[in-house]
Amino acid sequence: MKSLGSLLISIFPFNKVRIFLYRVILKYDIDYESKIGFLNIINCTSLKMRGAKIGFLNQILVDKLSLENNASISKMNRIKSINILSLKDNAEIRSGNFIGAPVRGTVDEAINFENQNIYVNRNSSILRSNYFDVVDEIIIGENVVFGGNGSEIWTHGFTVNREMLSGKVIFENDIFIGSNCIFTKGITVVSETTIAPASVIYKSIIEKGIYSTHELRRVK
Repeated sequence: MKSLGSLLISIFPFNKVRIFLYRVILKYDIDYESKIGFLNIINCTSLKMRGAKIGFLNQILVDKLSLENNASISKMNRIKSINILSLKDNAEIRSGNFIGAPVRGTVDEAINFENQNIYVNRNSSILRSNYFDVVDEIIIGENVVFGGNGSEIWTHGFTVNREMLSGKVIFENDIFIGSNCIFTKGITVVSETTIAPASVIYKSIIEKGIYSTHELRRVK
């Protein structure tokens, strides 16, 4: 019912009317400096926005959602089955991203919903059409950019016996990531690092620098 209610509220004209209805009907803690666009499904146990923005045509199913000053979720994102999503000042999620995890209790008893969290710190950007698997925590530091589109973060995998393994993924500060990169579970990327496009990062990067998993060579 809350999903339907939020969708109906999002149809109303005038941003301040929508904010008023979110506050009164759904009990969301949203200040009138914030903006929320049309045709959103926003189903949260708690939602806090301070001078932040949510665009249009988003599906946001998050237990605890927090957007601080000038943080934004743009348009046509699908964000589901997350415990905590936190965007600090000037952090942004742009368009067409999937950020989610299995619904609680539907896949594996080893999954701990309390770990299904993603933290995006100050001045960090997740651009377009990325896929973030949030079975375990994803922590994104300050001034981290997922450039271009099509990168994937995986926080779980399986053994040959189909036993689930999971591990958090941590990005420190001042990192640029090119398009179509893949990050596997349980790794950390150190500060002041650049990742070349289409790289597969399967172990932690502990020394700053420029990294690529491809070798440029003449083949003919």
